[in-house]
Amino acid sequence: MTNHARDADVTAKWEIGEYGRSDAHVAVAREDESLQLDADLAMKLVSIRLPIPLIDALKAIAGHHGIAYQPMIRDLLMRFARSEFQQIQADLSSRMEEAQAADESSPPVEAFIERTRKAAGG
Repeated sequence: MTNHARDADVTAKWEIGEYGRSDAHVAVAREDESLQLDADLAMKLVSIRLPIPLIDALKAIAGHHGIAYQPMIRDLLMRFARSEFQQIQADLSSRMEEAQAADESSPPVEAFIERTRKAAGG
């Protein structure tokens, strides 16, 4: 069996639950390993209190879609943050356009400087 075939076989066994779903495969990671995993994944463990009915609803929604609820919540928060940043960007763009339009309706800087020089006798 080639390394690729062996890796595919091991991956398949993890996917179908042959590996990793028994008490024999459960162990608490050492703190340094856990911290390294978080660093590698650019993740940080947070604790948040949510109403029990909300958690139950999120678990039901995730179950309906065949996914775990914590990754679903992470995905929801990522989508929300991305959407909010897009909205903020659009708002700032709109403000910039309004400011530029206001600037265009006033005399250009060069004309202002020229008028100032003439008024000063220069």
